[in-house]
Amino acid sequence: MTLTLYSNYLNSAGERVRIALALKQINYDYISVGQIGWEAYEKINPQRLMPALKIGDRIIPQSTAILEYL
Repeated sequence: MTLTLYSNYLNSAGERVRIALALKQINYDYISVGQIGWEAYEKINPQRLMPALKIGDRIIPQSTAILEYL
């Protein structure tokens, strides 16, 4: 199963998720919202809040929910 984290490098909530993924030694792909643009990100997370974690076809928005999942 592929995990993809959508965030920006300066986003503190996204950084918390990146730290948790590193501590748990979970491999993931990282996509910067700045690279794909807000219009593309809005299709992934209509609330446009960061971060969002894509696991297969499922999207988990917001760092607290992501950390609970992990």
